[in-house]
Amino acid sequence: MGSFIPSGQASPSNEPDLPNIPFFPPVSPTLFRDAMDVDTTVSTERISMALQLSLMEVNNSLAVWSAAQIELGNATLAATKDTVYGEGEAAVNHQEKLYQSAVFHLAKARVVEHMRDFDSTAAGHNKADELSQPIDDFKREARRNVRAIMGQPGTVVELI
Repeated sequence: MGSFIPSGQASPSNEPDLPNIPFFPPVSPTLFRDAMDVDTTVSTERISMALQLSLMEVNNSLAVWSAAQIELGNATLAATKDTVYGEGEAAVNHQEKLYQSAVFHLAKARVVEHMRDFDSTAAGHNKADELSQPIDDFKREARRNVRAIMGQPGTVVELI
């Protein structure tokens, strides 16, 4: 018995950016598809939902820190650290890139979790089991990026 392997097109270029609260930047579904290698087999609605839930989760993780930054006079995430890579249109703010990466990795974990049920054959179940590790890796990378935004170390180790 064969497996169904979805094959989609490259990302649609007309997906509008998802708005965010004023401190944090908007999120681009098109950039997410390109950066995280998600094709059109995943619907625009599913991408939008995964990104919205992920940006809310990252925003919540950064709520206390962002409130403190606003009190310090930083109206946006980009204002918290002025390190910029590149010039002109290609310029990338360090903090915004970390934020984007955190949101994208959480969203990719959500997409992969939901896409695991495409194939209900034995091979499909084995593939789903294999995807558990990448899902954990995506979530770990998101946590690492959130900690980097706050200037905290990426790993906390306690001796028992």
